[in-house]
Order: sequence, then structure tokens, then C-alpha cells
Amino acid sequence: MIKSRYSAVESLKVMGSASKAFMGPNIKVLLWNVFKCKRKGWQNDFISLTDDKDLILLQEAILNSPFDALFNQSTQHQWIMASSFRNVKSNIETGVKTGSRVLASQHFFSASAHSEPVTNTKKMVLATEYPLVSLSGASIEQSLLVINTHMINFVSFAKFSAHLDQAFQALEHHNGPILFAGDFNTWNKKRMQYFDKLAMSCSLEEVQIKRQPRLGHLFRHLDHIYCRGLSVVDVHVHTEVYSSDHYPISLSLCLMED
Repeated sequence: MIKSRYSAVESLKVMGSASKAFMGPNIKVLLWNVFKCKRKGWQNDFISLTDDKDLILLQEAILNSPFDALFNQSTQHQWIMASSFRNVKSNIETGVKTGSRVLASQHFFSASAHSEPVTNTKKMVLATEYPLVSLSGASIEQSLLVINTHMINFVSFAKFSAHLDQAFQALEHHNGPILFAGDFNTWNKKRMQYFDKLAMSCSLEEVQIKRQPRLGHLFRHLDHIYCRGLSVVDVHVHTEVYSSDHYPISLSLCLMED
């Protein structure tokens, strides 16, 4: 029997400190699968891309690495990371990580019920909530729910849909605005159609993104952003950035008010 290079972690860690009391009404977002920070130039790209962002959603983020100081010592963003597995040899943990200029009022995570083959690792859903401020500067009763997820891959549709159902359970009781984004591993039409079906049932609308499909992703778009109660001002895909196998996506949003 071959011993796995990975061990389960399924833990959450909070790092850094937030610099604002409320989120909104204008919100700048970065979505990026950072490929475990393996490629040269990642740190410089990360600093440049996150400098003006209110929310940062990372997948394949890491912990216990030389980059930890970027998050532990941050005075601009609070960082919350949900780890799903640890490399036994290097002790580096991998998972999803959400950064915010606003202190999260609530946060929780869940690991996929099933594991991916060969590596025997799970994928994570991380949900965070933030207090909101209106255009007039007054705080409002509703909060922003942010769901950052990396969907399970290399499994049957039944296992994929089970993980997706689990992710959507995190938002079914939330009445306010929602940002749902991540690496959804939507390799085929069946997966994407099921995702759209669940999104529609929750009144989520997909952000339309003009981008270049990648050969390494079988010319499928894996990174997606869905919103509710938020209007899209601008979307930009950073095709000039090569320090990951995913292009970073910058997004400008505005809180919709009645």
C-alpha cells in the first residue's frame, strides 16, 4: 500500500487585521486560484493585484509557507483560511482563503463529503459575512454573504453534485446580498447546467466575463462569479499574469438599494 503524501486537516485560521468597519456601497473584488503559489513572480503579482481590493477570494491558497507574513502581518485585510489537507513532507496546508478590509461578523467552513481519487483529499467551502453601509453612509440591517469555494474534481457527477448541494446550503437562509465565487471545476456541460439550476433557484446571476479559454483547462471556464443584490460595474481578466495556471479576475461591484 502506498502511503499518501497528504493528511486531512479541515481547520480554520484567522490572520491579519481589517482596516474598515463596513463593506460597501462600492466593492472591489479579486478572484484567483493561485496554484499553491508555486510559480515565480507570484508574490509581486499578488501584492499588486490586492492593493486596492476590498475582498480577495483565493483557491489553492497555502499556509505554513514562506508567504505567511503577507497574511499574518497584514494591517489592511483580515484573512480567513479553511484548510482541507496538509502535505506530510513540507507541512504546507492547502485550501481556500478569503481576505477582507472589513472584519467578518460570522464565518464557517465545510469540507466535501467525498475525497478526490489518488490524493484522497477533500475540497472546501468557506462562507463569511460582512456588515454593510448604504450610499448615504448609514449602516443597514442586511449583511453581505461571501462564499469562496473550490469544488471537488476528478469524481463522478453524483459526488460533484453532492458537494455543490453542500455549497448552496450555506446560502439558503441568507436574505441579503450574496457573492458566490471560486474555482467550480466545471469541466463539462452537465456540471455547468446543474450549477446554473441551483443558482437560479437562489436568484443568483452569473457575472458575464470575457476571457481566453486555456488548453490546460480543456478550453472550459472553471472560475465563475455569481451575485445577488449587487450590480456589476466592471470586470477585468488579467491575461498578462502568468504566475498561476488560472488568470486573476478583478471585479467592481455596487450594492443595489431599494
